[in-house]
Amino acid sequence: MSEPELANSVIAEGTMDQVLGFEILEAGAERATGRFPVEHRVCQPFGLVHGGAYAALAETLASAATYAAVAADGALAMGQSNSTTFLRPVTAGTVHADATPRHRGRTSWVWDVDFTNDDGKLCATSRVTIAVRPAG
Repeated sequence: MSEPELANSVIAEGTMDQVLGFEILEAGAERATGRFPVEHRVCQPFGLVHGGAYAALAETLASAATYAAVAADGALAMGQSNSTTFLRPVTAGTVHADATPRHRGRTSWVWDVDFTNDDGKLCATSRVTIAVRPAG
């Protein structure tokens, strides 16, 4: 299975990622990208994308990309820390995410994730730490 196929396999039927409409476009050791449509299900009561949707996609991309890179070594990847800062509201269109690894260690990876709107304007940023642990 290719790295993107392996990464997308983490979006299972009925999970939060699937329910929120997340799509992983690219995932591997060097980069991960994804997106989700701005729909009622990802918004807070005032019509803005909920901060939790950004944080969830950040962790999904970082986890999936790390897992795609370490699975062949018999390891799993799971969120350990997630800090998201919101810069500009999004009320329509699509939220786009671009993740870059900052650290690739034996037991943890750290990713920076930038979120943009359809105009390419920066809307939020996340720093996500992923724990790498032996499977089984």
